[in-house]
Amino acid sequence: MWTRKLLKENGRVAFRRNYFTCLIVCLLAGFLGAGASANLTFNFNMGNGVGFEETENLYGSLSIEEILNRIPPIFWTIFLMVLLVSVVIAICLTLLVSNVVIIGKNRYFLENRESKSDVMQLFYAFREGRYSTSVWLMFLREVYIFGWSLLLWIPGIIKRYSYMLVPYILAENPTIDRKRVFALSEDMMRGHRWEAFVLSFSFIGWHLLSVFTAGLLSTFYVNPYIEATFAEFYSALKAKAYATGKVQEGELPGVTPKVNIEM
Repeated sequence: MWTRKLLKENGRVAFRRNYFTCLIVCLLAGFLGAGASANLTFNFNMGNGVGFEETENLYGSLSIEEILNRIPPIFWTIFLMVLLVSVVIAICLTLLVSNVVIIGKNRYFLENRESKSDVMQLFYAFREGRYSTSVWLMFLREVYIFGWSLLLWIPGIIKRYSYMLVPYILAENPTIDRKRVFALSEDMMRGHRWEAFVLSFSFIGWHLLSVFTAGLLSTFYVNPYIEATFAEFYSALKAKAYATGKVQEGELPGVTPKVNIEM
């Protein structure tokens, strides 16, 4: 029987065994918007240029509303256009790149449990006809979670944990049926959502320590540790699913680590 302590210990052993490749994968994934978690940073710099006293000198005793009214309308038009374009680009990058990279990152860490894997597995879902299916199913995952969040934020959180295994399942079987991938994730997570939440929360101390290192601790240690631990969590749930008959034979075929691949 697995425990949270055992999962974290196995995860720590797995990523330390291949530390530098795990680090590179996490760095690349973070750069592509598919990191394990956001760094907690605080900015105490009040900025350069015109200060508060200088602003008073420029505008005298004008109110904020009067100052805003003096800004040309063309400025607001340009600002809104730039904002809209930025939002559209961010959404497209998330749907077309980041979500797909998450699948490859999970594939890498699943392989890393057994042996040294190839960093290029980060782009696993971009190859061999897997891309369009990966984009579509990960998009549906976000839509389902968002839809449940509209009811109340608690159902949204529950569904996020219910569907958290979708990218892991796709990392093993990218051709799985649309309905089956969500049903399987929900079945495997049933009774384990709270455990997943507690496992996530158990890293809070590491995140707090990372604040005092300007995020360096998360970058060079915590993020690979989290990814390796959740690969262990998924593998434990997969083993239970097979033992209880929730998974059909060959439905989750596993991963085969590629050792010493020549690029």
